[in-house]
Amino acid sequence: MAKTWNTPETITALLSFYRPSKSPTPSVYPQSETERAEVRRFYTFGKDLNAHPDLLHGGVISCLLDSSLGGAVGMALRETAVSNTMFTVQLNVSYKKPVRTPGTVMLRCWVTRVEEDGRKVWAYGVVEGDGGVVHAMAEGMWLSGTKKKGKL
Repeated sequence: MAKTWNTPETITALLSFYRPSKSPTPSVYPQSETERAEVRRFYTFGKDLNAHPDLLHGGVISCLLDSSLGGAVGMALRETAVSNTMFTVQLNVSYKKPVRTPGTVMLRCWVTRVEEDGRKVWAYGVVEGDGGVVHAMAEGMWLSGTKKKGKL
């Protein structure tokens, strides 16, 4: 998808930042907004991912949330024993306001819970526009690809 969507008419620019946790116990969740690790991605869109004139397709928003949330999960767990491939097993997206194109949004994503020695991870994210307007939000669960006791 990255190759397909990297054109002047689709996703014209992507800038990604990671802020590590400031918590004295970074592996304990939940964490406060000022302590938690967070991924921020800024996407600038052209018009070729629209569903309707000047409106970004909701499926694109869902895909970007999935990717950004997965990035937050990977970054948060990169230094733990479970720093392998994680798979999305659940993603719930709520759409609040349409994303107008062309335009730029910011996605903020963070881990909210970790269980079973890091094998199950939950994360939350929001799509924000100018002035902090929330366009969409999502929560999901990721599962480690590591086999444990004969299970995936």
